[in-house]
Amino acid sequence: MIRTGVNYEGRDPRFVETVIPFADVVEVTPDAIATLRDGVPVIPAETIDELKAIGERATIALHGVGLSIASADAMRRDYLALLDTLMVSVDVAWHSEHLGYVMVDGEHLGTMLVPPRTKEVLDLVSERVRMIQERYGKPFLLEHVVNLFPDPGGDYTAAGFLNEIVRRTGCGLILDVYNLECDVHNGIVSTGDFLEELDLAAVREIHVACGTEDHGLQVDVHSRLTRDCTLELLRGVLSIATNVEAVIFEILGPAVPSVGLEAIAKELQRVRSSCSAGFQPAPRVGGGVAPWNPAPHRSDLPLAELQRAMRDLIRGEQVADDPYIREASECVGLQVTRDTIRGWQQFRLTRNCRLTTAILRACGTFDEVLRSIDCNSPYIEELSRAFLRRSCEHGDPLVASVASFERALLREDDGEETIAWPCNTYEVLGALLQGGEVRQLAAAPHQTIVSKRIPGLFRVTAA
Repeated sequence: MIRTGVNYEGRDPRFVETVIPFADVVEVTPDAIATLRDGVPVIPAETIDELKAIGERATIALHGVGLSIASADAMRRDYLALLDTLMVSVDVAWHSEHLGYVMVDGEHLGTMLVPPRTKEVLDLVSERVRMIQERYGKPFLLEHVVNLFPDPGGDYTAAGFLNEIVRRTGCGLILDVYNLECDVHNGIVSTGDFLEELDLAAVREIHVACGTEDHGLQVDVHSRLTRDCTLELLRGVLSIATNVEAVIFEILGPAVPSVGLEAIAKELQRVRSSCSAGFQPAPRVGGGVAPWNPAPHRSDLPLAELQRAMRDLIRGEQVADDPYIREASECVGLQVTRDTIRGWQQFRLTRNCRLTTAILRACGTFDEVLRSIDCNSPYIEELSRAFLRRSCEHGDPLVASVASFERALLREDDGEETIAWPCNTYEVLGALLQGGEVRQLAAAPHQTIVSKRIPGLFRVTAA
């Protein structure tokens, strides 16, 4: 029997009550449930307790985003520490990771990129997979990643590269049928050739999802209910991939409120129906595996230099003198990638720095401030600090006061801080919290004293 499930990003009791009863498997992303304490990512004790409770009624699996298994320099040690905590604290059935990289020389890209499919990368990833298997002794799966840039090429096809990792390590695979649809839409692969060549016996898990389209490219921002065509492809794959154990519907935590908990619960039932329906043989396209024709603009750079060049390209720095980087610099995927990074930052800051975001939007400088910060951390604490630090330097005294106040509220220590205001603090905060217009207020100097000894406590005095 194929189990169905959903991903969960923690700290949402209504999600647990409404959605998880319909899930056989709950897939947890360590990055999403971690928080920073003294600059170190940790899994809070209350989150561990929550996962233990969920594990009493559903299978727990881990699905990573931040390991950066294909980084030229190293995998993320702080991410491995998160895995260590979860493996000893929670009954984890299996775990998985994306076959891509998010880190370059210790800097987070704010997105995930695919590596070239070369023998160098194959050796690197295979050795790391073996290390992970030995470290945790749990079934380990790899998932292919959507590519918004030109195909990086290499010595293998997309499916052939996955097959060779499986042959060398014995790991399993996640086949994300929506990711496959994105790559087909974006001209990277064809459905028939990919499925014809992929070692389907290694596919243990399948993902379904739905994202958005930007500048004509299909993007894997999982923010919608699954399309009928995706479920049709799922049924076709299940007819030929006989070792699949679970099908997971993926939805990003920030998209949950807009999609709705009840709709997500119904989606799980819809996915389960697709898994239990009579499977029809998947259509075969072509007469076998197409000959491998490497990408026309394959990079001449060593892996480490290629990844640095891609980082610099995304950040808008000087383009390396390399045929692949030049092609990537001219493709629409570069703008889509930048849009995705910026959109994700905007959403997270709007939720975590509500007051400062509101006042910056009111004066029309939110985007300007966001562009001026250099922080792509996966942790909202670091991103918020960079955003608020820059906002405190704003030329408008009222903006600076609001940012200073919010920064004081989010401080981790238990000290006390005094913030000067050019006008009545209560009138400003009332307007921002209610979503109203911050009108021109009469000059009336005030002070706000924020004490972290009692969370959320502050007092206002006339200066």
